[in-house]
Amino acid sequence: MSPSFNHSYLQARLVVELSKIKQYTVLSELSLDIDGKEYRPDICLYSNRKANYFRDIIRMKEMPLLAIEILSMSQTIQELIDKFEVYFKAGIKSCWLVMPIPSSITIFKDSDDIETAITFNKKGELFDPQLDIRISLNELF
Repeated sequence: MSPSFNHSYLQARLVVELSKIKQYTVLSELSLDIDGKEYRPDICLYSNRKANYFRDIIRMKEMPLLAIEILSMSQTIQELIDKFEVYFKAGIKSCWLVMPIPSSITIFKDSDDIETAITFNKKGELFDPQLDIRISLNELF
């Protein structure tokens, strides 16, 4: 199913906010190759890099530092948690679950330990201690 207006809106706003952090490169809808299967997080974050327009990469084998999934009305939270398990096993350091309702972002650093998940609500600042990222939630929701 194609992303909805609200999904696309949040995705674009997250890309803008994350792009302000200069040590990272933010990519949207990038195909990842994990054990021969294609996964496409809504947003990925890599250490700073430039595009090489002469040599494109169709499916990234190098995993990002961060994968962000935005919950759509047609998805369940369990579907995204299952993806996070795959992402963590592939070497991704941090996963964010963005929930338009109730305007929150939950940061996971390990798929086996739900107790370490941190949830941030619509006001204030989000802090990902795994990657030392801070963004204002007031700018997102």
